[in-house]
Amino acid sequence: MAIVINGSGTVTGLSVGGLPDGTVDAGTLATNSVDSAELIDGAVDDSHMAAMAASKLTGALPAISGASLTNLPAQGITDYSVWLLTSSVGLNGSSSFADITANQAESGQPSYSRIGSAMTVSSGVFTFPSTGYWLVTGHFQAGGSQGYARAQLMATTNNSSYAEVMRSQDESGSQSDYGYLQVHGLIDVTDTSNVKVKFQQGGTAGRFDGGTSPPATQFTFARIGDT
Repeated sequence: MAIVINGSGTVTGLSVGGLPDGTVDAGTLATNSVDSAELIDGAVDDSHMAAMAASKLTGALPAISGASLTNLPAQGITDYSVWLLTSSVGLNGSSSFADITANQAESGQPSYSRIGSAMTVSSGVFTFPSTGYWLVTGHFQAGGSQGYARAQLMATTNNSSYAEVMRSQDESGSQSDYGYLQVHGLIDVTDTSNVKVKFQQGGTAGRFDGGTSPPATQFTFARIGDT
């Protein structure tokens, strides 16, 4: 078929592929003239994709390697530390409670390895290294004489007034008996300057056992999520 340039400005007679390579460039194409119908399968590959809107990620998606994902919030336990009562603390001999203010240090056991950042302690008051939901637990071994032992976890949200989170009590029946107590609580740490915890003791059973070889009384702190 002959190629005809019509008076209307159109050209007829061109066969498919009749134009030389490179004749039609980006400047020749009209804006919005190429749609998805003109694209063959596989024409758009990784090298031709700069970004994709989140709204396009719908429906069934292929398996994605976690190593390829970025800017995700931290999940699971990001901070975990264990503290020991390094030497025994005598109980106050009554049903009231008294703060445990000394003999607290982070574990140095060979099998221990902290996750993330550690707590800090001053005069028995523990400060959290970051905001989040923290699971706090105190494990106490009591003994020394017949009687009872009490333990208590206290928390403050204003770095001043403390409220009881949990208390525990155990009765010793004879001079040789030992008791075991545990207190725990989920603490919502919204401000590390104001939200803090401490442990208290009370009772007539003699003491809370301390030491590091082996540990007898310990305190654990685990950050389990964002607040």
